[in-house]
Amino acid sequence: MTTFDETDDAAAARTQRERSGRLKLYFGGQASWFISLGIQFVLFPYLAAEMLHETPARVGIAQMSLMAPAILFILLGGTIADHSDVRRILVRMHALSVLPPLMLFAVILSGHLTYGILIAYALAMGTLGAFAMPARDSALNRIAETNIQQAVTLAMGTQMGSQLLGMLFVTLAALTLSAVVNIPILLLFQMTMLAAGAVLTAKLDPLPPEHAPSGAGRFAQILDGIASAWEQPISFMVIVLNFAVGLFYVGSFMVVLPLSMRDVYNFNGTEFTSRFAMINIAFWGGTIASNIALLKVGHIVHRGRVMMGAVTAGFIILALMSLTLPFAVLCLLCFLWGVGAGTTMTMGRTIVQIAAKPSHRARVLALYQLGFSGGAPIGSLIMGFLVGWYGVHDAVLIPAGIMVLIILSLFFSPLWNYRADEA
Repeated sequence: MTTFDETDDAAAARTQRERSGRLKLYFGGQASWFISLGIQFVLFPYLAAEMLHETPARVGIAQMSLMAPAILFILLGGTIADHSDVRRILVRMHALSVLPPLMLFAVILSGHLTYGILIAYALAMGTLGAFAMPARDSALNRIAETNIQQAVTLAMGTQMGSQLLGMLFVTLAALTLSAVVNIPILLLFQMTMLAAGAVLTAKLDPLPPEHAPSGAGRFAQILDGIASAWEQPISFMVIVLNFAVGLFYVGSFMVVLPLSMRDVYNFNGTEFTSRFAMINIAFWGGTIASNIALLKVGHIVHRGRVMMGAVTAGFIILALMSLTLPFAVLCLLCFLWGVGAGTTMTMGRTIVQIAAKPSHRARVLALYQLGFSGGAPIGSLIMGFLVGWYGVHDAVLIPAGIMVLIILSLFFSPLWNYRADEA
């Protein structure tokens, strides 16, 4: 009996070590991708707003170009991920993503950066991300196997912490080097991170499809994924709310904040880069704080209500940004906004991860991500024009007011009554 128990314990310990090893490789690949995005998050608007000194509308279009490919390709990416080896997809996306920053690196060194080249970079990175995201999200369930809320929270923490590291690197470069030197160095570091992610992800075991391939065409499979989400009211409600968050919150964040640095606070050059990095660090620091808190709390039953509370905090903070605030207060508001954003993303993704059918998980998660990624570029475009018409301060009141109406409607939705009874 003792021998059997010892053998059983040894097998369980070995299984746990294998699971831990897989998660480390998965999170390592994820970290490399989002460190790169953290650099891009600060560097790209600097190139558009400060180096090229584009108008608010053209800055909005540039920011939109980073996210717009998701509208076209993320559902196709989810369909491919449901029917392919997702490890192979991730390795290829990491490897290909080295090329756009390499192009930007060469162009900036030659002194021939143009708005068109910046748009080309944005569209290329956005397209690669549209195929990488569903594959990464669908792989998490299979690699973690158990404790999905904890795994999603750790994944979100890794994502946000990695973005924060990328932004810290930008801040350090801006404070210690001239703009002429630090931009090529940042792009080189971005390329290194993406290449490292390809190496780490390649070390995972293959992750082939969990079910027999369908004979239906790609378009029919995409429609099947949408139908699967529609059949689960809670998943569909989260997707709709995610679209509103992308449209009214992310669009505002992507356009209003860099333009505020330039037009309200009058920062320029390396000061623009370092200060813009600071408010991003504050925001993503807030998301990390929320994920640490969620890990401490553990299982949450009323995930929908927690998500609603976090979204409510967002419109209050957005409305406060209509005031002329000291820069330190703006950083504090961005931190609190990040706390709400981290909570919203973790709760929403957990709900969808658990509710989705295994055979449709990548497609439903792609639809969830499309809500966010599809709303954000449209919001960026709209906010670019609104800022041009009404100014930074008055423009933010429009999305804040619309979100009030949306939040009030949520009290009559499945989100309010949702209970997560699984342990």
